Amino acid sequence: MLLNLPQPIARFIGDALLLADEIGESPCDVYHFNRGNERFFLKTCTPQFIPTTYSVQREAQVLQWLDGRLSVPEVVALGESGNGEFMITRAVAGEPLRRRIEQKLPVLELFREALQQVQAVPIADCPFDSSAALRLRELEYLMAQGLCADDFDLQPWPNLHTPKDLLAHLQATVALEDRVFSHGDLGDSNVFVDAREQLHFIDLGRGGIADRWLDIAFVHRNLREDVSAPVAAEFLAGASAFDNPAKREFFEQLDELF
Repeated sequence: MLLNLPQPIARFIGDALLLADEIGESPCDVYHFNRGNERFFLKTCTPQFIPTTYSVQREAQVLQWLDGRLSVPEVVALGESGNGEFMITRAVAGEPLRRRIEQKLPVLELFREALQQVQAVPIADCPFDSSAALRLRELEYLMAQGLCADDFDLQPWPNLHTPKDLLAHLQATVALEDRVFSHGDLGDSNVFVDAREQLHFIDLGRGGIADRWLDIAFVHRNLREDVSAPVAAEFLAGASAFDNPAKREFFEQLDELF
């Protein structure tokens, strides 16, 4: 693929060395490179993922819309070819919250602030639909094309045995949505904190209007699995006046095949 880059992308990269980025589970390919003292990222998706939220053109549109509303990467080049879609972004400042977790540093208040900032983005003129209905149609497409994640784990839900079981269960349990702006994958690799404790957000391909419990569920799972159950519970207690275990489970299940 990289031998046939669209002209705007190839022109910006020039003779810089592209290095593959192995972090993340997305089917998109990500590379980083330097120009002078600045770091940039090249993100690509192949044609079969263009109709989905893996589309980097969609992500570029979300990032451009969020400019001035949330601290997100600057889109500096876009391109498309028969090989798929291509986007170059400028690196954000700081380090991911994942690194702080690895260093056993506190992250609870940073996650609380991240959730507050994302859900404070006004949605009155937001053009991006990330609702459960859209995501289920996307899941149907991915399953039909054989593009779902193959490392899924249904053991937490013993009544669900196959991806088709999971899809049918999700379709039958969609609840009325409490709509807010959602990051779509709010986790410790996608939230950065700089030296001034300012937050920055990356990987917003699924950004858009969705249920408020989507991001809450992802942060709660992240803290539960990578920090501790008590910290996860403390986050949950501050995120909403009441818990909604059914919605949290729904969004964890929905994420399992992506």
